Amino acid sequence: MTDPHVVLDALHRSFSDAISVRPVPSGLAINSPFYDSSGDHVAFYARQTDEGLILEDDGSFLPHLMASGIDIQTGQRRQILDTMLSDAGAYWDPDTFEIKTQGLSEADIGLASVRFLSGLLRIRALELVTRETVRSTFKDDAVAAIQEHLSKHFSISERSSLAPDLSDYPADVVLIPRDNANLRRLGVFLVNSSTQFLEAELLHTEIERVQMQDTLSAVALIEDAKKISVIGDKRYQRAVNRGLSTRFFRGDERQAVQSFQKLAA
Repeated sequence: MTDPHVVLDALHRSFSDAISVRPVPSGLAINSPFYDSSGDHVAFYARQTDEGLILEDDGSFLPHLMASGIDIQTGQRRQILDTMLSDAGAYWDPDTFEIKTQGLSEADIGLASVRFLSGLLRIRALELVTRETVRSTFKDDAVAAIQEHLSKHFSISERSSLAPDLSDYPADVVLIPRDNANLRRLGVFLVNSSTQFLEAELLHTEIERVQMQDTLSAVALIEDAKKISVIGDKRYQRAVNRGLSTRFFRGDERQAVQSFQKLAA
């Protein structure tokens, strides 16, 4: 059996050789043994303040998450981020987007640095695992807005078909007018990937093929305009030119879902 002391010594050497601490104008820059997705060492800083030593990152990672379409400022995503950082003894500053700790004594900096580094690594994993969560929270947000603003005017169901003959084309949300049988039924697809947009296209094409466009309509509710690049400019243009109704949700949620009443007319 391998001698545990040999393994322990090897681990000590590997970790200690990979860690560097150097002075910078704001304090100390600390390089860790771990790498981010770009291949750079995950680094952080120790800055002396009147409250003690504060550990902090450079403030670039959270803006990167937001630029990638991950909303960390509201709802479930903020709760996930806050919990991860709280477990690491840290928080993020909503003004500067820096991740930091409260003031520490020099005696506490070793253990605090390990916890802080753990938090920095966990939130980097968030970028990878959040894609499906983003889809889920967008769906939750969109369905909640539809329920809030349209439940008086439509009967609302999820993941169902507009008509028995269209059971192969279920929509994320189906809206059936409550008081006016002359209005169209709407099949709404919640789009933040090319797959949901394709499903909306297919239903729209099938409605036209069976000539039911006077009573049924497919609608693509796209999370935000940035998703057009995910869908593909040509595909989006072609679908809109062929009559697929599209709306954009984020930033104008209420107007986006209330406009469904006009689409049903």
